[in-house]
Amino acid sequence: MAHEHDVNAISYKTYMMTWFWLLVMTMLALGLGYAPIAERLKALLLVCTTLAKILLIASIFMHLRYERINLIMITLAPLVLAIILFSFTFPETLGSASHVISVR
Repeated sequence: MAHEHDVNAISYKTYMMTWFWLLVMTMLALGLGYAPIAERLKALLLVCTTLAKILLIASIFMHLRYERINLIMITLAPLVLAIILFSFTFPETLGSASHVISVR
């Protein structure tokens, strides 16, 4: 049984395609950083690009594309929680006159 085929083995082609798509998404994020678009839209697009990179890395390098749905849900639950917490706290970053701190 020394030559048993591993179903979780990933080919070099898969690694090269992963590297290519990570490079493309990184260049997209870099381009978005310098793009003359609204800051809110830019932030949303950068977060979406980062989430896509996270999912790609998790599915290939953590082998989550081969795992059962329970393990995938346990792994993605903190991500969902982070998005929920971010959505609650993001409006505070916009600021208002009541948030001004004066130094005496």
